[in-house]
Amino acid sequence: MSSSLRHSSSLRHSSSLRHSSSLRHSSSLRHASVRAGGRGLLVVAALLAAACTAPQGGSQTGHDGAGTEGACEETSTVVGSLEEATALGFTAGEALAQAEGTFESPIVWAPPGDMVNAGPEQGEGEITIDVAYGGGAIRFVESRFVESRPRGSNDETEGGPAIAGDLCKSRIEIDVELAIATSGGALAETVPAILSSSDPRHVALEAELDPDALSGSLVVTPQREGWALADLTIRGGMAAGASWGSIDARLEYSDGEAVGAGFRSFASWPTAETCARGGLPLPLDTALLAFSAADVLAENAEVAATFTWDQGTTTRIALSLEAADDVACVSLGGEFDEAGMRIPARLHLVTEDGRVDLETDVDVYALADAEGRLVDASFQSVRMRGVAPDDFEATYGITGFDASGYDEASPIVRGTFTGGSSTGALDVLGLTVPECVSNPASNPGGGCEGIDTTKLGGGTWAP
Repeated sequence: MSSSLRHSSSLRHSSSLRHSSSLRHSSSLRHASVRAGGRGLLVVAALLAAACTAPQGGSQTGHDGAGTEGACEETSTVVGSLEEATALGFTAGEALAQAEGTFESPIVWAPPGDMVNAGPEQGEGEITIDVAYGGGAIRFVESRFVESRPRGSNDETEGGPAIAGDLCKSRIEIDVELAIATSGGALAETVPAILSSSDPRHVALEAELDPDALSGSLVVTPQREGWALADLTIRGGMAAGASWGSIDARLEYSDGEAVGAGFRSFASWPTAETCARGGLPLPLDTALLAFSAADVLAENAEVAATFTWDQGTTTRIALSLEAADDVACVSLGGEFDEAGMRIPARLHLVTEDGRVDLETDVDVYALADAEGRLVDASFQSVRMRGVAPDDFEATYGITGFDASGYDEASPIVRGTFTGGSSTGALDVLGLTVPECVSNPASNPGGGCEGIDTTKLGGGTWAP
């Protein structure tokens, strides 16, 4: 027994690029309104069309901006049992195995915001999730690309399946029961939920909560005139004994002439921001690929190399690498994704000549091949953090550079790890910071040329 459902709204895709290649994350539009970046709200002055749902686990955010548009055609077929084979090559029972049982995790509640306040819980707490299957319906949903072209293009032949195919993911759906409770009593709910999976290694979870029928003490209050709370949604996923997700408020707007809707996340687990750019937030020792983040960190925990200053003098350098978070952001790969992970880390560099004793935050990018094996690992500074020239040496432990004449100075590091060895570079930059950056209020609504950087010196290292 099959039914065909055509979704005609725009599919949108955005990706985050790293310095040398991309570890990217594709995402889907959810339900009847646009969820912009997982946190913003978009007002639309027309009735909202239904969006194509393509649960893939991990972050389920849509991205507004330049991209593509198209449609998914979906056909839902009843699956007779957990053991019945599907066209995806795995059974519903295999997918369910990732989710059944009890999951405990830290949860982070967002502070009061300009759009919505949620209480009574604030800050960090604990969340307990229990998924149970009681014989609910099982469906195989075939999601087929129909059309796609760059948004705004008049050429119907542009784009194609390669653009939108990753958003139209066929999947298994399983109706389950979700029990969710938080340590401060905000949630103590048992509700129907849907598990979905396009890959037996992880599942996505979604459940709706009626804000007027909660057993817990959660209260969500819109903060802007014209906005009203419509419902609450739990979105998340499970893999290899770990769970992640968010609690979102769907808000509706009406002023008598225009209507709109949007989502605002106000709680997330296990962390609030670590994997906001994409990927599944998994514990460091979880090996969803053929390696874990802990494996990458252990292999490169202590590395020595020869450092060559720009002037040609050499010294030895020691690199120490350790985790900066409890999770890594894992991508299993796909049409728009590379398999691998981003690992927030702390890098310590020390040279024997005494000129460098630097501790800095880096992102380690570990890429995998088609079999999930580690190919290479690279790293780069998380961001440029300038300080006044007089404070540079004390802040960063780097000597021998004259940053006078600049507003700020900052170090930048980048490099690779290969089998316990490393190559890389350290640059010291002088920063010229315009007033429109240092004091945005001085230039409301105006253009800003941004920070100008000048390399003051540095060096490279190799085995």
